Amino acid sequence: MKLFSFKNVLGLAGVFALGAHLINRKKNRFDFFAKIALVTGGSRGLGLSLAWNLLAQGSSVALVARDKEELERAKNILLQSFPDAEIVVYAADITKPTQLKNCIDDCKKHFGRIDILVNNAGSIVVAPFAAMELEDFEAQMKLHLYAAINAIKFVVPYFQQRGTGRILNICSLGGKFAVPHMSSYDASKFALAGFAQGIQPELAAENIFMTTAYPTVMRTGSPIQAVFKGNFKKEFKIFEALDNAPGLSMSADKAAKQILKAVEDGKAEVVLSAPAKLRVVLGALFPNLMNAVSGLMLKLLPKDDSHLRKTGADSTNRKTPTKEEKMYNQWPHHDAEFNMGLK
Repeated sequence: MKLFSFKNVLGLAGVFALGAHLINRKKNRFDFFAKIALVTGGSRGLGLSLAWNLLAQGSSVALVARDKEELERAKNILLQSFPDAEIVVYAADITKPTQLKNCIDDCKKHFGRIDILVNNAGSIVVAPFAAMELEDFEAQMKLHLYAAINAIKFVVPYFQQRGTGRILNICSLGGKFAVPHMSSYDASKFALAGFAQGIQPELAAENIFMTTAYPTVMRTGSPIQAVFKGNFKKEFKIFEALDNAPGLSMSADKAAKQILKAVEDGKAEVVLSAPAKLRVVLGALFPNLMNAVSGLMLKLLPKDDSHLRKTGADSTNRKTPTKEEKMYNQWPHHDAEFNMGLK
């Protein structure tokens, strides 16, 4: 019997990896009780659901978004469930580094510390590549990548002083595999995923633990906030249908609970839902097959190359808000450039 056969070495490596994982998992565990969380994009959608679930576990929260009225509505929604909770709101554009830093500094001053940074703010642009402009890509990169980089840069010194901290990045399944008509969104989410994977070990060495979440489509009422180009009405219908597809989409509350459990366990990454995990595995094992599937998907999508931007609210004739839109503070906006962060 060969002591150092390939199978033996592989088996020992597996046992070692499992042991290291179990040790790190125990070491990295986290309790949300009496913690301070700063949530960007916390005024609606998944950000609002994350804030609700953080409050349910005993945290205090600071919500950051650009729309002051939307923030106040979000605060009132949360206070209905948690009347004694401490909730502060900051109206700021996080793609502006000075405004972002002021929020973080003010939050630390108000609460005395920050325990958790949640990089959640986001927007979605849906259009064929022929309808896209460089400005569309730049706007998505500023919000999904550069704002997250700056937020981490600003908060890490606080965590280093305290000797610990948690960072949660809300990425997307679009950061694991791309689909047609979402090239700017997917490019920015792939960039965030790569950045997070690169710095996660560096931060962990300083007892600062980062979790990056890859949610699939969720029932948050967000399609009315997305921006559409090309044949925007058809693009909206398809996007909204996928957002509510049984077996494919998940509730924001369920997603928030799974994400926070991953943070609690100190996981570096979490992919939500079994179909999403299967798609990631298939993409890694059979990339050409998955590209062929994307090609088939493309045949079902509209091909208009109009550069006109419209919000989802502009793209539907529906007048009555859905249950999810009411629940997650999704009031219609009719300024596509604002929703994208262009102004």
